[in-house]
Amino acid sequence: MNTKNIIALSLTFCITTAAFSQADKKIIAKKDSVKKDTSWEVGGIINIAFTQISLTNWAAGGQNSIGLSSIASMHANYKKNKISWLNSIDMGYGFQRLDNTPLQKTTDKIEATTNIGYHVFDHTIAGLLLNFKSQFAPGYQSTTEDILLSKFMAPGYATIAAGLTYNPNKNLSIFLSPATLKYTFVENQMLADAGDYGVTPAVYDTAGHKIQDGKQILVQAGAYFKGNYSATVCKGITLTTNLELFSNYIKDPQNIVVDWTNLIQFKVNKWISVTINTELIYDNNIMVPIYNTINNVPVLVGKGPRTQFKEVSGLGLAYNL
Repeated sequence: MNTKNIIALSLTFCITTAAFSQADKKIIAKKDSVKKDTSWEVGGIINIAFTQISLTNWAAGGQNSIGLSSIASMHANYKKNKISWLNSIDMGYGFQRLDNTPLQKTTDKIEATTNIGYHVFDHTIAGLLLNFKSQFAPGYQSTTEDILLSKFMAPGYATIAAGLTYNPNKNLSIFLSPATLKYTFVENQMLADAGDYGVTPAVYDTAGHKIQDGKQILVQAGAYFKGNYSATVCKGITLTTNLELFSNYIKDPQNIVVDWTNLIQFKVNKWISVTINTELIYDNNIMVPIYNTINNVPVLVGKGPRTQFKEVSGLGLAYNL
């Protein structure tokens, strides 16, 4: 490249930089003169925590392990005039590895909710809520047993509900619907044939040959409740709790489906925090493996509905939106 080209390119670069600099100043000045739009309120928590245990000649016993857990809980809410649109997404994924065993996931969650409506009373909105739940990766009974328990969209849940939302402030939201459709998807034929997650199982003849596939979808109609509360309860401590209840009008309405999650964050400083994440589930359609201990060895004896509880805690990197 000759000297003229170098000079020309240099001048072009300088002129362009100056032009953008002036444009930026004008934009900044314009932004300062315009009133800030407060229609949208956005926030959330992102946390990644690592765990590691290393043992060498440890007399008390134990296992080497390494693990990771990550959570993201975010919301974006729009309010203007009488229109309200509430959106949230919660995701989590974690795994651990004990000694030389394969990686096994410890937490896996996808949940997204959108709720749009029109203000009919003070702090009360009439509208439509859509909710979706599933998981990212396959889940197995154990690291030594290649028995599939779940995967993406097996199960997957979609809820469509028309009702009222009580939203007195940015911290609290309560939704109640007497008219709700709940779809359960089991997009794995083996799980569908077994009738897992409440779908109709496969039909077999007397010789054990399958004559009809299990259904991969279950549709329920009922009543739905969803309550969410998120706030800084004291300096450096944030609590987010979410409770969902569903009663199926068509079959066993007394067997209420419960899904209650809690996220507590303790801020150490701007980037470091301790998080405690819990989830309690009861669903009469979910059959949990039941074990009896025989000669100190757990033996699978059947399946049945059980109260499920999970707790994940960790110290790690955190960012608050």
